[in-house]
Amino acid sequence: MAVSLTGSRGLSMAKVKTVSIVFGVAGALSFYLYGPAVTPVLYAAAATTCNEMTGGNFRSYQLDWVVAARPHWSCRDRSDPAKAPMNMGWWVGR
Repeated sequence: MAVSLTGSRGLSMAKVKTVSIVFGVAGALSFYLYGPAVTPVLYAAAATTCNEMTGGNFRSYQLDWVVAARPHWSCRDRSDPAKAPMNMGWWVGR
């Protein structure tokens, strides 16, 4: 009796490869859109940078992750509401 690597359903290796590629692309796209906002290290780097840009008081900044065609961090100084938010880009690191 032969043993099948892909199971008794008869999944071909081409289907397994296609499904793997689809999940890989979906995972990469999800990280591109939402990864920095949910990754603690990237969020901490963005929060530190935003805090420095707004004067160094942790109560005076608002940090937002904007999901758009080009996702980015948006930093706003709450002590000056008339000032437009600053676009900090996708990758904020030290």
